[in-house]
Amino acid sequence: MTNPSLATEVRAFFAQYNEVFATFDGKQVAALYYMPTVTMRGDGSIHCLQSQEDLAAFFQDVIDAYRKDGYAGSNLKNLEVVPIGDLSALATMDWEMLRRDGSLIRRWRQSYNVVRTPAGWRILVSTFHITRSAASQESPSK
Repeated sequence: MTNPSLATEVRAFFAQYNEVFATFDGKQVAALYYMPTVTMRGDGSIHCLQSQEDLAAFFQDVIDAYRKDGYAGSNLKNLEVVPIGDLSALATMDWEMLRRDGSLIRRWRQSYNVVRTPAGWRILVSTFHITRSAASQESPSK
C-alpha cells in the first residue's frame, strides 16, 4: 500500500521534472538525477551516465529529438508509488508526449527508482517499459 504522503511528494517531484523538461535545457534536467545514473531507453539500450555533464549532453540530445517530433509538453498519468525503505521509492507512470495543439505524439510507460537526498528527490534509475516488438523501434523516453 502506498503512503499517501510519499505519493504526494513523488507526484510533486515528477510535476517539477515535467516542467523542467519543458524548458528544453538538458542541464536543468540533469540536475534532477543522482550521479551516477542508469537509464534503459525505449530502444532497449542501456546507459550508465557518470557525470552531470554527460547526463546534460545525453538529455539535450533527447530533448532535441523530441523537438524534431513536435514536442511542446507532456502529461504524466497513472502514477504508482511503492516505498523502498525510508529513502527511496519506485515510481511508475504513463507519459504522453504532446504537440503544441495538445495532440498526442506518443505514449509510453516508465519506472523510476528515486532517492531522497538533502536536495530533495533525485532519479537514480530510469526504465522504459518495452515489449520485444517495441525494442526494435526507437522510442525516445524521459
